[in-house]
Amino acid sequence: MTRLRPRRLGRGAIRPAALLLTLALAPLAQAADGPYVAVGYGLTGFETRCDGGACDRRDSGYRLAAGWGFAQRWSVEAVYLDAGQFVASDRVADGTPFQGTADVSVTGLTLGYALPLGTKFAVGARLGASSVRAHFNPGPAPAISGGKTETQFLGGLSGTWQVAPAWTLRLDWDHTKGRMNRFDGDVNVVAFGLQYGF
Repeated sequence: MTRLRPRRLGRGAIRPAALLLTLALAPLAQAADGPYVAVGYGLTGFETRCDGGACDRRDSGYRLAAGWGFAQRWSVEAVYLDAGQFVASDRVADGTPFQGTADVSVTGLTLGYALPLGTKFAVGARLGASSVRAHFNPGPAPAISGGKTETQFLGGLSGTWQVAPAWTLRLDWDHTKGRMNRFDGDVNVVAFGLQYGF
């Protein structure tokens, strides 16, 4: 009875396999965007407490970002949002109203995925975590200073248009929550900006 000997993979078979693997990974290596920085300016919103009468939940602010594109469609991005200043108000236990201004800023890190739409346009989504600072600057008594810095989720959407090899126009929406005293409020930033890739 003849025993079948297992076939060993020789060098002749290894080389084609290595070539196929290289060809498969080449598009990923070529499509890695590398580092970039971006700056934007736009409209902001914070759902402040408005039970004391005075209220202003809209402002403008800026967005700063630094990131790294990799694996064709993925990116890691560090972002800073200055959401602006808002008017908040409430009432003390006896019903006396008070008011002040609320400053909101966000520092976060996200992982993003982009879907190309042709050769110049793309839409993307990102998700991560952030440190959100909401500080209350009191107006007349009985208002007192307050606020809090908390770790919150950070999510967003983006649309991009590559106008030159290194330059890209961006439209970004970022969303998180800020906590001031005992109350949470949605924080939204919609910014139009410019990105430069290295």
